[in-house]
Amino acid sequence: MKEKPKFTILYTEEAMSFLQSLDSKVQDKIAFNINKCRFYTDKELFKKLENSEIWEFRTLYNKKAYRLFAFWDKDKEAFVVATHGIVKKTQKTPLKEILKAEEIRKEYFNNKLSMEQMKLYTHDEMMDSVIGKKGTPRRDKLDADLKTFLMGEAIKKAREERHLTQEQLGNLIGVKKSQVSRMERGANLSFSTMARVFKAMNISAYFSMPGIGKVALW
Repeated sequence: MKEKPKFTILYTEEAMSFLQSLDSKVQDKIAFNINKCRFYTDKELFKKLENSEIWEFRTLYNKKAYRLFAFWDKDKEAFVVATHGIVKKTQKTPLKEILKAEEIRKEYFNNKLSMEQMKLYTHDEMMDSVIGKKGTPRRDKLDADLKTFLMGEAIKKAREERHLTQEQLGNLIGVKKSQVSRMERGANLSFSTMARVFKAMNISAYFSMPGIGKVALW
C-alpha cells in the first residue's frame, strides 16, 4: 500500500522566493527533509517553537542552519502553511522572525473565506518550481531517494512491531547489525533485499493487476 502524507503543505510567495534563492544542493536537502516530515514524525526536522503556534522546518547543510517557518490549519484537514524562511546565524531563533510568522498566520485565518488575497502554492507546485518537474533528472533522484527512505522506515517499523532488535533481524537474514542499520536508513536497498527482509518477518506483499487481481510478490 502506498504511504500517504500525514499533512498537506501550502507555501506563501515569500516562502517560495526564499527557497528559489538558495543553492541547488541546499534546495535538494530542504526539499528532501520536508518530504520526510510529511510521512514520518521527526522532531529534529519539524519542531514547534516554545510559547508559540509557529513551527519550523529545520535543515542543517554545510554548517549552516536553514529555517522555514510554518503553522497548522486543522479546520478541514491537516494543512501546514509555510510562511517564510531564513538562514540562521545564531543558535537562538530571532524573535522578529517568529512574530513575522505569527502575523502571517493571523492574516491567513482572517482571510480564509477569500484566500485569493493571499497567494499560496501547493507542495507539488513548490517541487516543480524549485526542484524541477517529474521526469527531470534532479526531481527523479529526489523522488527515488524518498522512496528508499520510506522503504527503510517500513523495515524499521515492521521490526519494532515484532519486538526484534537490529541484531535479531540480522540473524534472521544472515547479515550483521550494522547492515540492518544501513537498510533502515534506506542505504543500498534493492527489491531482492526488501523481499528477503520481509519474508524473514513473515510479511506478505501483493500488487494488483487489471483482470487478474492480487499477485503475490513472494
